[in-house]
Amino acid sequence: MAQKKKPQKKGWLKTVLIYIFVPLTIWFLAFLAWLYWDSIAGVFSKEKASQRPAARPARQKEKTEKTPSNRPQEKILDDDRKKLEDILKRRQ
Repeated sequence: MAQKKKPQKKGWLKTVLIYIFVPLTIWFLAFLAWLYWDSIAGVFSKEKASQRPAARPARQKEKTEKTPSNRPQEKILDDDRKKLEDILKRRQ
C-alpha cells in the first residue's frame, strides 16, 4: 500500500525573514537607483555625452568673471590691515 505524504510545515521563522528581507532589499536597490540615477541615465543617453564638453568652457568663463570681483575685496582687506597696523603703532 502507498502511504500518503503529509505536507511539510514551513517554519514560521523562515516566513518572517522572507517578509522582512525582501522589502528591505527592494528598497535598498531603489535607493541605489535613485542615488546614481544621473550616472545610469548617462550610460543610455547619447545627448548628454555631446553636451558635457560644451558645459565645461562655460564654467571656465564664470570663473574668470568671478576673479576680478575677488580682487577688490582683497584690496579692502589690505587697506583694513594697514589701518589696524597704524592704530597699533599709535598705541605703542
